Amino acid sequence: MAKAKPSDRSIGEEFDSLPNEQKLKAAMYYSIKEIAKEVEQEMEVSISAQVLATVSESLNRQAEYYALDLENFAKHAKRTTINTDDVKLLARRNDTLLQHLNEILAEETASKTASKPIAKATKKAKKSAKVADSDMQES
Repeated sequence: MAKAKPSDRSIGEEFDSLPNEQKLKAAMYYSIKEIAKEVEQEMEVSISAQVLATVSESLNRQAEYYALDLENFAKHAKRTTINTDDVKLLARRNDTLLQHLNEILAEETASKTASKPIAKATKKAKKSAKVADSDMQES
């Protein structure tokens, strides 16, 4: 059986064989490239590959700094898990982002509290049914 040449491998297989950090960088570059295509069409400009690479590298470094900051915020609070408070602390200097995060959290909290009474009502109904069944069996 003939061995597959590297050129015979699909892009997906090559991507899957990359280390996770390289996969993340490749995914970021791809996303930036797709956004750049849209901008090029909308604004009728050309964006060079060098600019894309620079933006991609800058984004990667910023993500690394954010990850480090989030980890340190959790450690400072003597936790091993990063939570929403850490993310809000990270976003504290960007008012628009912080406001957006707070809105998302408020929506999630509202949806959780809206579903809790239903669960409690269901439990109460089950208890009432058990009591009624036991009363009927005793009669």
